[in-house]
Amino acid sequence: MASVLLASAGSSLGASVGGGIGGFIGKQIGAGLGSAIDDKIFGPRRLKPYEGPRLEDLAVQTSTYGRMIPIIFGNVRIAGNVIWSRPISETVVNSTASSGGKGGGKVSQQSTTYNYSVSLAIAICEGEIDDIVRVWADSKIIDASLGNYRIYKGSETQLPDSYIESFEGVDNTPAYRGLAYVVIEDFPLADFGNRIPNFTFEVKRKVSGNGSGATLEERITNVVVIPGSGEFVYDTVLQKKVPGQLVGGEWLQKGAKTAINQNNNSGKTDAMLALDQLQQELPNLEWISVVVGWFGDSLDAGDCEIKPGVEYDGLGAKTEPDSWSVGGYNRSTAHQISAIDGRPSYGGTPDDECLIRFIDEAKSRGLNVLFYPIIFMDVEDKPWRGRITGDATEAASFFTKTSGYNAFINHYASLLDGKVDAFSIGSELVGLTTIKNVSDEFPAVDELVDLAASVKSTLGASVTVTYAADWSEYHHADGGWYHLDPLWASDDIDVVGIDAYFPLTDEPQTDYDKQKIIDGWTSGEGYDWYYSDAERSVQTSLAPEYAWKNIAYWWGNTHTNPDASATDWVAESKPIWFMEFGFPSVDAAANQPNVFYNPESSESGFPYHSRSRVDFRAQRTAIEGTLDVWEDSAMVEKAFLWTWDARPYPYYPDLRNVWSDGELWLYGHWVNGKLGLSLVSSIIEELAGRVGLAADDMDVDNVQHLLDGYVISSRISVRQALEQLQSAYFFDVAENDGKLEFITRGKEAIATIDENELIAINNTPLEVVKISRKQELDLPESVEVTYLDRILDYQTGTQRAGREITASRQKDGVSLPIVMSEWQAKNIAEISLYNSWVARSSYEFRLPIKYIYLNPSDVIEITSGNATHRVRISEMLQGQNGEIRIKGVAEDISVYDFYNVPQNSGNSKEAELIPETQMELLDLPAFPSDEPEKGYLAVAASGLSSSWTGAGIFRSNDNGESYDSYANINNGAVIGYATNVLAAASANIFDEFNILNVSLISGALESRSKLAVLNGANLAIIGNEIIQFKNATLIDENEYELSCLLRGRLGTEHKIAEHVHAERFVLLDGNIHRQAIAHSLIGLERKYKGVSFGSALADVSAVDFTYSGNGLKPFSPVHIAVSRNGSGDVALSWVRRTRIGGELRDGVDVPLNEQEELYELDILDGSDVVRTIQASSANASYSASEQTADFGSPQSSIAMNIYQMSAIVGRGYALTAVI
Repeated sequence: MASVLLASAGSSLGASVGGGIGGFIGKQIGAGLGSAIDDKIFGPRRLKPYEGPRLEDLAVQTSTYGRMIPIIFGNVRIAGNVIWSRPISETVVNSTASSGGKGGGKVSQQSTTYNYSVSLAIAICEGEIDDIVRVWADSKIIDASLGNYRIYKGSETQLPDSYIESFEGVDNTPAYRGLAYVVIEDFPLADFGNRIPNFTFEVKRKVSGNGSGATLEERITNVVVIPGSGEFVYDTVLQKKVPGQLVGGEWLQKGAKTAINQNNNSGKTDAMLALDQLQQELPNLEWISVVVGWFGDSLDAGDCEIKPGVEYDGLGAKTEPDSWSVGGYNRSTAHQISAIDGRPSYGGTPDDECLIRFIDEAKSRGLNVLFYPIIFMDVEDKPWRGRITGDATEAASFFTKTSGYNAFINHYASLLDGKVDAFSIGSELVGLTTIKNVSDEFPAVDELVDLAASVKSTLGASVTVTYAADWSEYHHADGGWYHLDPLWASDDIDVVGIDAYFPLTDEPQTDYDKQKIIDGWTSGEGYDWYYSDAERSVQTSLAPEYAWKNIAYWWGNTHTNPDASATDWVAESKPIWFMEFGFPSVDAAANQPNVFYNPESSESGFPYHSRSRVDFRAQRTAIEGTLDVWEDSAMVEKAFLWTWDARPYPYYPDLRNVWSDGELWLYGHWVNGKLGLSLVSSIIEELAGRVGLAADDMDVDNVQHLLDGYVISSRISVRQALEQLQSAYFFDVAENDGKLEFITRGKEAIATIDENELIAINNTPLEVVKISRKQELDLPESVEVTYLDRILDYQTGTQRAGREITASRQKDGVSLPIVMSEWQAKNIAEISLYNSWVARSSYEFRLPIKYIYLNPSDVIEITSGNATHRVRISEMLQGQNGEIRIKGVAEDISVYDFYNVPQNSGNSKEAELIPETQMELLDLPAFPSDEPEKGYLAVAASGLSSSWTGAGIFRSNDNGESYDSYANINNGAVIGYATNVLAAASANIFDEFNILNVSLISGALESRSKLAVLNGANLAIIGNEIIQFKNATLIDENEYELSCLLRGRLGTEHKIAEHVHAERFVLLDGNIHRQAIAHSLIGLERKYKGVSFGSALADVSAVDFTYSGNGLKPFSPVHIAVSRNGSGDVALSWVRRTRIGGELRDGVDVPLNEQEELYELDILDGSDVVRTIQASSANASYSASEQTADFGSPQSSIAMNIYQMSAIVGRGYALTAVI
């Protein structure tokens, strides 16, 4: 009998995979594997749940000796196993918190907090892996580039970790070779309830299988990098958008900053991560073509102006550290890009400096760079630039006008001189280059010739200059004119550039036949014939000289125009570069490679004969076939694959709230996230190889599925692993000619057999076919597929398929440790359900020897009476007299063609970047609850974006050589700036006249009652004046109007009249950190850093700050009284105030709060001090003789400053008086 596998092969495939500690090898399946055809793999039985580790187990971290080491294929998120850990570390932090106090004061409370961290090593999976893409702590994505993280990829040569060695000793620390693991040092636990969180890791491991030859990824050497639009999309430096407004020449932030070009958790800009991914995915990459776009505003060549575009005008936001600038344009002079539903319809033109940095980075990585400019049409329906056309008299002005095409191209020639290896002067301007004047000349082509000369003159002979002609443009125009030959023949054009989107096939897709792609380059439409009618029904022969797909003929021959004149083209004079080639990821992609899906564009569409289905394998097959034809060609020197996005996968396309075009990725030409997918056939080869089977022992070519990821996390046999894959991808396994054949279902019948050819069963002439049919109650009413959903960060998802009308209540399900999308899982559920119902009928019959060529898994048709039965063979046995005994099940190949349209939903969860900390160091007056002899430094800190979780404050006492921890702040303060200048007013009474407008970076304000204000609410510092406010009115986003003010609080009445533009504003509430500071630091400059939790100290700029001990300074005296006697002697008295405890009490003076009562009086002559008088009580005298000595005579008017003295800081605040 031949069924699934031979017994010997079954013994091999029964061996266990998963060599964790205590792993084993077993042959418990043995010869019994042959019955698998009748059971799970081939039989008509319903799906049964796979009884292994639950999918939820993949997300649960353990610390278990002897746990199986998971095996990863592709990309999978998986929890680890803690293999080493230090005890949790505790750090003590003392701080002072403040709350409201009566009379505008504050009550302070000392507190001690404890911060905890842990160092540990976590085993992840079997090595060697390619990378760890993302890391989660519980549900929070963390930035694995920050802090002390080290990844060991599981090579067989990796060394022990030095940090673990420092604790365990060199001889006691294993290298864990063959095991991928991560070492994390001093991970802060505050955000996780001071416990070790559940770490999970998105792991990437490419699957190569056992086959020979280079993979597609290894064969691609040149690629086009897009999107070409996005103001800082290519930048290697983090750029941020800062909302706010310009006040008094200074930009005032209003709300949180947002990262423009870092929408990932790698700690790198998007472009840097995308370059990393590009080189990891395409290890033999040599060239990148960098696309940059300017914007056209009309399809009429005479009206069209071409300018760089911006996404917003800059009135309500700016960028930092760089302001956008392109070719002398700024935000106010550039083209303002139109909006669709409130969002820019395109990204802006990449900033010049950003582009240079990107090119420099690519060059530093050993890549050659081709500059590739294009025009985006910012007009209704987003048409293709090839639609720009006009009258022949307008063609020249399109190029030469001030905002014309030449200015666009020449700008980049000057900017990139010495930077690039090749330069395209444009692409796909077919509507312009085919404009012909009355003299049979093509004026736009003449302009391109002149432009090429200008660019060549700027860049020099070492830079390759070309033009990227559309596939429909490079050859000839209507009438047979070789219109571009003057350009191709120009000495300033080094190579012929073609955007090679030629149609290669012309039929509905039925399989993935690479040979059809190969053949399509030298046959078919555009080579042998063309469609001469709009309905594409009439094929007309095409002569070689006009066969636009016959590139070799065009290249290898001279050209003659319709007027019998020979062009200047010299046969084989220049190599050809495919400036673009590529295919959409849809079925029938090769029928019309140039089309793309975009509902916003009038160019949107699917290829001819396509069913509009997402199909990554069709795209891959077309790319492979194209490389087979051209990669060793002497004629086509380079071919650039369109396209790789500088927005890194999976953040693009998942983050739809960041990038609105993410929905196009599924159907489009993008190869990020599509190349590098695992071939199911390669996984089969690897699994079989683990139990000793070689590539020659099997044929997996028929299994052409791709998958995102697959994980084996428990000890299972290869057969069980294959069953999991079969449950998702519907293939059979059979032995044929000594090989294991893996055969995808859904094939057409290979034979139709009339019942007259059947041999009677048991010599009973009337019975030639035995049909058994399961009763309905034994069939499933529904099937549920549980899977790992990539869009949902690899959480488990469930898709269900059910029959609406059935008596059955059976529910089947399968749990697949396979990463897929919801629509793929839905397809599996639908196919599984309906296949169970189709296969309810089983067949037995006998065939004559002439059908010996049939094999298990073949589909045949049996005609019996008026019925035709389609049967998939499950068993074959050669009986007596050469008869072949067949068992099979009913088959309906349309079941496997089931397709659910993707919902194409994205993931709105943005990358949580670690924001900068806004730190304000405040040398505040004393609060009523302070200890009199202690000075305090207050720190207000908040994040510059919403994901801020706190910061550590560090101080350097050695001019930045080293830093010590000063404080930790967990709660953000309310910080902002004044947008008007606060006018002067009287102190300590409600100012009902003046208004203060403040723009907040963070936090919010609220109105309070007068009683609450008098009891200490709404205390704030503006500039250096302490105020309180009753009313806070929100007048715009993050902008408030404050009114009913109490001025000059806490002794700051001397600051009331000193306000200027754009002063800082800080709400002095319980989120302000106040900490006692040593008196020895008074007057000394120190460096401080506010370091957001998770950031590196070295990445934060220091702030210089000198502590003056303002809280120790006595308040200024008040209520000066003056008397003079007849001799002109002056007697002075005043009332002292106190820094702390100044509430009025009947009959009791306020406390002194100084070591002794001392005063100094400066007598002033203008700004000069002419005499200082000291006093030990609140009175003093200034005699007439002293006045005569100081001024020459007694004075009727005397200016003076009176200070109360402190033994610690000296003079307090001055009472300034003229008596």
